[in-house]
Amino acid sequence: MKIRPEILDHWPEVSAQLPVGFDLEATARSRGALTRVREIKSAETLLRLALAYGGLGMSLRETCAWAKAGGIASLSDPSLLERLCKAAPWLGEIVAALIVEQAKVPAGRWAGYRLRALDGTSICEPGADRTTWRLHVGYDLATGQVDQLELTDGRGAENLQRLTYASGDVVLGDRYYARPRDLRPVIEAGADFIVRTGWDSLRLLQANGEPLDLFAALAAQAEQEGELQVRVYEGTTESPPPEPLILRLVVRRKDPEQAEAERKRLLKDAKKRGKQPDPRSLEAAKYILLLTSLPAGSFPPADILALYRFRWQIELAFKRFKSLAGLDMLPAKKPELARAWIYARLIVAIIAEQIAGQVPDSSPSGRDDTTGKPFALAPYEDCPGEHSRRHPWTTSVAGHS
Repeated sequence: MKIRPEILDHWPEVSAQLPVGFDLEATARSRGALTRVREIKSAETLLRLALAYGGLGMSLRETCAWAKAGGIASLSDPSLLERLCKAAPWLGEIVAALIVEQAKVPAGRWAGYRLRALDGTSICEPGADRTTWRLHVGYDLATGQVDQLELTDGRGAENLQRLTYASGDVVLGDRYYARPRDLRPVIEAGADFIVRTGWDSLRLLQANGEPLDLFAALAAQAEQEGELQVRVYEGTTESPPPEPLILRLVVRRKDPEQAEAERKRLLKDAKKRGKQPDPRSLEAAKYILLLTSLPAGSFPPADILALYRFRWQIELAFKRFKSLAGLDMLPAKKPELARAWIYARLIVAIIAEQIAGQVPDSSPSGRDDTTGKPFALAPYEDCPGEHSRRHPWTTSVAGHS
């Protein structure tokens, strides 16, 4: 086995990036990560071992051999496994503290609004054919930083309530977030949303509560861009019932090439599943449907569509973050060890970005705009491409090539 004793030679630089005032020893003991000091003498040593195993992708055996060769600790594979499993909640607390520290950076705003995106990514254990873990990430568009993060098992659904909101926030979400009971709490927090929706994602009514013939309304739209005032059926049993949730459905008719590409995708997917596509889905493929709570007076349909395009820039940044964290290489099946590995990976990725100075100090458009108008927007289509399984952060954090 080849030992790399130079790994983590840059520990002083790494430790300097930990949250100011975060007491490693006290938090490790309070969270049960460090209950006795035998092989591992301190919380700092435990964190270095976790980062070597999870952050740098060593196996348990390699981590133990590296620690012994470097005079850091002497322990067996089973002992390290037990310690890392107990350390998972503590490592999660470190991730949360790093995120809070990043959120202290003043958020950029457009016309008094702070743009944020919410997305989730699946993480699979070795040999799994379905999602084992799901990472829910809130992203601040102006600072280019993750501002909230939550790790759940595979049953943790994507929904708008994964974020906490403040007055002036505008959250951007794809169609997975168009859930009727998740919309009102965002508004009640003083925030707004722009979420993409499908023809069958929500039960939409006319503003007066009468049934809405969505396809008739779409067919009647003369312009390429327009909007409808709609009421969302929430299925509430509260007494007395809350005020109706009246929102705007912004509609954009796709270019013929875009519509045909989506229609072909639906046909191909249906054929793969041995089914016939729903004719309504083929008709809806001609449109982009965005549901928003933003006021029409300040944000006409063109602005809503332009703001939602920012989501694709966020998608690219989110993919970069996932690539940095290397979340596609989870080696552990034991839940507690998997949590420790994921959290360690995230700690390294966040600190690496801080050290490398990759976090932008202006909007993704390349200028600090205060007029409320977005610039240099990305196209609707995502940019394909696969990320390498080699991660550049290992150089800045670990100091090796």
